[in-house]
Amino acid sequence: PATPQTGALAGICPEKVVVQTDWFPEAEHGGVYELLGADAVSSKDSGATTGTLTVQGVDQGVQLEIRAGGPFLQTPVVTAMYSDDAITLGYVGTDVAITRFVDAPTIAVFNALNINPQVVLWDGAKHPTALTLADAAKEVKSIYVYGDPAWMRYFAAQGLIQTDQVDSNYKGNLLLSTEDAAHQGFATSEPYKYANLESGAITTGYQLIHDAGWNSYAQNLAIRKDRLEELRPCLEQIVPIFQQAQLDYIADPTRANAIILTTVATYDSWWTQSEGDVANGAAAQKEMGIVGNGETPTFGDLEEARVNDFIAKATPILREQGLEIADITAGDITDNTFLDTAITFQG
Repeated sequence: PATPQTGALAGICPEKVVVQTDWFPEAEHGGVYELLGADAVSSKDSGATTGTLTVQGVDQGVQLEIRAGGPFLQTPVVTAMYSDDAITLGYVGTDVAITRFVDAPTIAVFNALNINPQVVLWDGAKHPTALTLADAAKEVKSIYVYGDPAWMRYFAAQGLIQTDQVDSNYKGNLLLSTEDAAHQGFATSEPYKYANLESGAITTGYQLIHDAGWNSYAQNLAIRKDRLEELRPCLEQIVPIFQQAQLDYIADPTRANAIILTTVATYDSWWTQSEGDVANGAAAQKEMGIVGNGETPTFGDLEEARVNDFIAKATPILREQGLEIADITAGDITDNTFLDTAITFQG
C-alpha cells in the first residue's frame, strides 16, 4: 500500500468521520481504534472517543469519532444512522442489512472480520465428546441466547437443536460456572475468560455459528444507501485506510488496545476489559482465521456468492419471524468497488 500522505482526507471526507459501533470498545473493533491519534479523548457522557484520524502516525486532516454501541445506543445501529446524519459509517451485519432493507437500506463497503466470532459454548469437561452445537444440544437442557436471534431459528429448522431448549433470557454472564447449559458468546472472549476464572478454570467446548451454517458477515462498515454518491469520493480514499488499519492492528495491537482499555475505563460501566482480554481478543482473531481473506486474495471484500447464499438461507427464517423482507441480492447491500484489491492478509 501507498505511503500515507499528510492531510489526504481533508476536504474529501467529512471534517469528522463518525463510526457507530455495535458494542462497547473491544478487540473486534481494533482496526478502527488503530486510526485514532495520540490526542484521542473519550467522554463517558457521550460514549464517544474522538481524535485526529491518523494512518501509521500520519495526520489525515480530519477527525475520527468512534461511538460505543450496546447500552450507549437506545436504538439499533441502522436506526441511529438514519436519524443522525453525523454518522458516516456504522457496523451492520449482513443479517441486519437484509432485515432492515425495506425501511432503512444500507450498503456494506468493508468487512473487517471474514468469520463471525459468535459461538455457542458449553463445558468441555462435562461434555468431552461434544464437538458441535448439535452434539452439545443432545446433552444439555438449555441453550441461553439474547432475545430471538434468527440463527437459532435457523439451527432449529435444520434440526441441530430443539426449539424448547432455547432460553431467550441470557444476561451475558459466565453461567457455566453454576449451570450445565450452553450459551451464546464469542470465540475471541468467553473461552479465555472461562480459562481464567478466579473460582476455577473451565475448559469450554464451542462451535462457531459460521461453521454451523449461519455464514453472515458480522462486522461490516456500512453507509446509508441514500448517501452513496455524496460519500463516494471519501469512500474511495478511506476504505483502503480501514483495510490496512485492520491488518496493522492484527500485526501489532499494542497501541490500539491501550486506547480501548483507557476508553472502557473512562466509560466506567459494567463492561470491563483487562489487558489479557484485549490481547487474547486480537490474537484469537488471527489464530482462528476470523480475520482473513476468505475465498479471494482481497482483504475485506464481501464475496457475492457467499452473500447470496446467506440471503437465500436467511430470508425464509426472517419472514417466519414476521419481518418484511425484500427480494434482494448481494449487489443491493454490498459494494466492493472502494476496496484496494492489492491489500491482502499475509497471515
